[in-house]
Amino acid sequence: MIHHYTSIQSLALILESKKIRFTRIDCLDDVKETEGLPDSFKSFAFVSCWTEDEKENISLWSLYTQMKGVRISLPKDMFKRHYIKACDYGNWGYGLDIISPLSLDEIRTDNYLISNPFWLEDGFYKKIIYSDTYIENRKELYTENSNGDIFYKKKQNLFIHKDSIWEFQKESRFYLIAYPLPPLNIFEDRKTQMLNMNHFLTPKENTMTFIDVNINENILDNIIVRLSPNFTGADKIIVESLLKRYALNGIVEFSDLKDTIRSK
Repeated sequence: MIHHYTSIQSLALILESKKIRFTRIDCLDDVKETEGLPDSFKSFAFVSCWTEDEKENISLWSLYTQMKGVRISLPKDMFKRHYIKACDYGNWGYGLDIISPLSLDEIRTDNYLISNPFWLEDGFYKKIIYSDTYIENRKELYTENSNGDIFYKKKQNLFIHKDSIWEFQKESRFYLIAYPLPPLNIFEDRKTQMLNMNHFLTPKENTMTFIDVNINENILDNIIVRLSPNFTGADKIIVESLLKRYALNGIVEFSDLKDTIRSK
């Protein structure tokens, strides 16, 4: 199981929508999240942040719930599974059959193209590496020639290096690499759009700040929700009501830190 600390309001949105939100990395709480990345890449990566640490983390409770929220727990394979056959989908396609958390229509939209290597073990999920040299570590993953062309060594590693001051998070993250596409309505069809995706008409950055991904409903139905250390009776009633409506097999747990932290 992996864990995510969040507000009760966000829990309600996850249960009602049956989706997990991936946030663009230049919109995350770490202001230095994009330092050392190519400017053109800073709006391409979208992530959903979790931790594999079973032991409750007081810092995460405080930072992301203000001691008033919940910790949700789900298996790492929580997302839907879509079989995508290898072929050419209008000048684009995988070279082999893949199982993807996104459908073909979700991978290739009118606005962007998801380019994750889903056939790799780490093609959708990575553990964060913390160090004091995180900027240098990122810069080692790409080169830029005199024409401004950028060549990447392993794109999925560009956003897993973080400053050691964030090490308390013990973070793992799901990620999506979304390349913006030129507007479909200026081309004859999807194929010519794809042919021109690297043309000057391609936007320099994504216009959206998040991408929502569908959860497997059977897995979501068995969600585990842990109440914060300083939960109130009202919090408990709200969470139980949400599970009764959206996840009948969901479990409500009490924090191991209950009655150990004084409210201020």
